[in-house]
Formats: sequence, C-alpha cells, structure tokens
Amino acid sequence: MPTAPDLAGRALDGRYELRDLLGEGSFGRVYRGVDRRLGREVAVKVIKPWWAEDSAWVERFEREARLLARVSDPGVVQIYDIGHAEEGPYYVAELVEGESLAERLQRGPLPAEQARTVAEGICSALASAHRQGVVHCDVKPANVLLTPLGAVKVGDFGVARLAEGTSQAVSATVAGTPRYMSPEQARGRATTAATDVYSAGVVLYEMLTGEPPFAHGSAVELGLSHLQDPPPPLPAEVPARLREVTERALAKDPGDRYPDAAAMAQALRASRARAPRAAASPIPPADAGGRSAAAHASAAGPGDTAVQGEPPTVNLLGAASTVAMLDRSAARAGRRARGPAGAPPAGARRAGGPARRWRIGLLAGLIVAAGAACALLLLGGAVARTTVPELRGLPRGGVEARARRLRVQPAFSTRYSETAPGVAIAQLPNPGARVSDGATVQVVLSAGPPPVRVPGVVGQQSASAESLLANAGLRYRATAVAAPGSTPELVTRQSPEAAVSVPRGSTIALSVAETPSWRTLTTFSGVDDGRSVPFRILGRRWRVTYSMAYQGTCLLLVVCNGPSAEARNLQTGSAAGGFELGEGESETHTFNSGPGLYRLVVAGGRDSARWSMTVEDYY
Repeated sequence: MPTAPDLAGRALDGRYELRDLLGEGSFGRVYRGVDRRLGREVAVKVIKPWWAEDSAWVERFEREARLLARVSDPGVVQIYDIGHAEEGPYYVAELVEGESLAERLQRGPLPAEQARTVAEGICSALASAHRQGVVHCDVKPANVLLTPLGAVKVGDFGVARLAEGTSQAVSATVAGTPRYMSPEQARGRATTAATDVYSAGVVLYEMLTGEPPFAHGSAVELGLSHLQDPPPPLPAEVPARLREVTERALAKDPGDRYPDAAAMAQALRASRARAPRAAASPIPPADAGGRSAAAHASAAGPGDTAVQGEPPTVNLLGAASTVAMLDRSAARAGRRARGPAGAPPAGARRAGGPARRWRIGLLAGLIVAAGAACALLLLGGAVARTTVPELRGLPRGGVEARARRLRVQPAFSTRYSETAPGVAIAQLPNPGARVSDGATVQVVLSAGPPPVRVPGVVGQQSASAESLLANAGLRYRATAVAAPGSTPELVTRQSPEAAVSVPRGSTIALSVAETPSWRTLTTFSGVDDGRSVPFRILGRRWRVTYSMAYQGTCLLLVVCNGPSAEARNLQTGSAAGGFELGEGESETHTFNSGPGLYRLVVAGGRDSARWSMTVEDYY
C-alpha cells in the first residue's frame, strides 16, 4: 500500500491547522490540530488519498459522520465538523482530557459504588443515542472516557447503526469487539438498543471483577461463549441489587434485558437508592500531579484505537485481519507519541505546543477508528461478492472443498461437542450472507466430547468400580488375576491411572483379585534322604501332598520306622514345621506359616522307603 503524505503544517479549508501526527490506520491519519476560527484544540482525521478517489465510499463516509453528529449529549464525545478539503475528506472531533476506563481497569477492579456510578454514566450517554435512533454497537472500556473530575463520556460511535430497519445480517457485517459482543451480534442479526445494554452489562461485570465474563479464546470461541455459556458468578461482596442489574443486562435473549440504556440507567439509580448509603466517589485521575496520561476524541472507528490490554474491534466476516493491522499501526503511533512506558512526552512540562500531546494522546485512536468501520461497511460494494455456503455438518475436507467452490476462505478452530470429531458444528457468518470474494469464514470443528477425568477405583469391589466408570462415560475391561493377600473381587490395578484425562468412551483396564485356589509350585521324589529345590510361598497357607511306600519288609514287624520331612524358611533360617511320612497315597500336611522362601528336607528312617511330594500354594 502506498504511503500517505504527511499533512502536518497545512490548514484544511484554511481553518483547521494540522500540527502533529498522532496516529494512523488503514483509512486515515489523525492529527493534533487547532480550529483557527474558534481558537480551540481539536483532533482532525484526514482520509487517505486512494480512499478519497472512491466517490461511493466518500458518500457513505460523510453519511456515517452525519449520523454520529446527531447524538448531542454531555456524556457523548462530540463531532464538530465534517468537510472535503483539497487534501481529502476529513472530520473534526472533541478533545477530552482524562483516561479511558480500559486504562483504569489495568489497575484492578473498581469498588462497587464507583462501578455503579460509571455504569450509570455510560447508560445515560447511551440513552441519548437511543432516543436519536442510534445504537453504538461497540460499547467497551476503551470507548469510555473518565475525566479527572470523575465525569463519564462515551466515544467511538464508529460502528454505530441507525436503529430503524438496519440489520447487520443484511449487510453481512458482524461488527464489534468479541469480549463485549452481544449474542445477536455474534449471530450477525439485527442490533437494537438492547444490544448496547448487553455490552454495558459486560463492562459493568468487568468493573466489578477486573475481567469480562468471557475473556479468552478466538473471536469465534468468544462469540459462542456469549451465545451459549452463562457468565461466571460475581464476587460475593457485590451488593445484591447491583448483581441483579448486571445479570439482567447479560441475559442471552434481548427480550429478557432492559429494553434500552435509559431503563438500565433507571435500574442502576434505583439500586443505589435501595442499597445501604455509601458515597459514590468519582474515579480519581490517573496522575495525582495534574493531567492524566491520555486524551480522547470520539471520531474513531474500529481498528484505529490501540489501548493496551484491550482487544480490537473486529469484523468476523473477513475484516479481522484488517482491523488487527489498524490496531498495530495505531499502537505504534501511540507509543511514539508517549515515549518510554510510564514517562510523559518530552517537553510536557513546558508551556505551549509539545505539552498538548499529553492531552490529545488517545484522541488519535478514536478518530482513526471511525473511518475504519465505515470502510469495512462500504468496501464490499466495490468488490465481487459471493454467498456464504452452509458448512455445518461437513468434515474438514468437505468444508475446504465447498468453501473453495464458493470463493471463501475457511479459518478453523475447534470446540468440544457431542458431534463426531472433525465435523463442522458452527460458522460465522451464517449461510446465505453476502461477502466479498475471498472473505474469511470462521468454522468451528468438533473436537469430540470433552475429555473425562478417570476416577480412582483401585481398592474397590469390582461391581462398584464398574458402575463408577460407566457413570463417568467410560468403558471397562476386567481381568481376573492372582492377588495373594487380597480380598476376592477387589480391584488391584487400573490402567490408565486415576486423574488422567481420556476421551469419553475410552476403555479402562481393571485387574480384579480372583478367588484363591491351590496352585502347584514344585514336585520332587527320592529314596530315604532328600531335599527340594527352594520355592516361594505367596499365600497365607500352603500344603505338601505326598505318597510313600517301604522297600521290602520293615525291620520291626510291629512298627515301621520311615522317613520324616521338615520345612525350613531360608530367609530366617528357622524351622516352619514338619511331619512323619506314612505309607500310602495322597497323604497331606498343611502349613500356615505364610509367605516366604522355603525348602523341604526329608530324612530317612531305619526302614528304606521311596516317596514323592508335591508343594501347593493357596492364593
């Protein structure tokens, strides 16, 4: 894009003297100026030459400026004049000393009574606009100005719409700032005075908590949150009636909110009257030593204002990247004007010229932004148009193919849902909207159901564990395992382990202690003396099953003297018990010595005998 000429030093129409360049966006440059006729400081926005060459664009630009000038109220930053000089179309706006509410909120939330005071001032100013049939459409802290004496002024009507019969859906424009956007704006539907009520409710919520109710995620994710999600609860210390006003203003359905800003202002006044008596102190200035670190003008439009920490105004139908670029340009210009962070501009303490920058700093952003909004609205008329297709229900590949045929560009994000992963579940703008060729369509793909946190079931009976997993949306597979010392049917192990997050429907493997049984460990045999190899007992008890027969005739005819067996614990060296072998089959001796490493030792008697033994563990 070509570079616009620097007009500092010129006088538009011989009246508005342009001094220092304060900011720049894609559509124009903002200068600190002086109205020679009235002898007052003003902010002047001059449209860049290549935009001025489009007569249709200029006509709409002027019509938008006249719309803004209709709103006359002490709480609204004023537009003074509009003209078309040799240098290009321009308009002139009021200069307001102070800081923005966004800057104030960087220092933390406001006390409840101060938040109520500021909210009442915002609603009173918006009420004047609503009586003129104008809906602001972009109420946010960056557009609320606080003077050192605590007065409240609303600026930046750059994305304002006439209330009578104008629908954003018709123009396929979704304008606003995602953190403060009403549900109907997110859907691209018609805006009404209740739209501003919702945004004022978001601002009031942020003043009370320090953060908007939905503050994180992409523009589409924020829009879906405004459409679907309830705001987090307000802090417990917020007075009940102020809480009621905030909650009603944030209703998803416009019909459930206050019908306009005047009704919300009245509700705020009534909540103060019925609340315990407390001084509604004005907002203190940013600098105790005098002027605050910024000044504002109202003629800004979306994208030309850059306040640290404040999200840009976006057009969700392909203009977001353009607006982001405008924000960055204005931010750089603002930094050059301010100098190092926290320091006043050079020469601010001297009387005269340079000191005035300090009062005009924020004026730049607000003026630059109004033109951006107008251009975003009007640009579509000069380029080829296409119709946004229905993309919901298609997999990603299908979305890309259909979007390519209809000449739009999909931008993907994901969100958990019950729909199969990878399928489109939402889009902005809606199907049927008219947009320029190549416009971006935000498409939300399903990431599948939200993950499930695996419950811990080790140590529970298998029936209880299986029920708990099923209730969590998980499957299970139980395997019976030998578990010495465990109660039968007790879960001894699970995989994945407890507290791990897994997709819903995942299978959890369970090891379940089986019912104890006799398990053969070793068998050995011999004649007279002998010993077994070592064996390890796991259960609480074990047994030896043997058979023995004498070889020939016993030496004593009445009593035979045969072999005996003794068990030794090889870990402790102690004897675990013993028994005499008697002639016969399947004789059994049981030991209750518990787990350990053992060996059986057989000692022959006076009578020769052949024997065999089997060792069994019980678990």
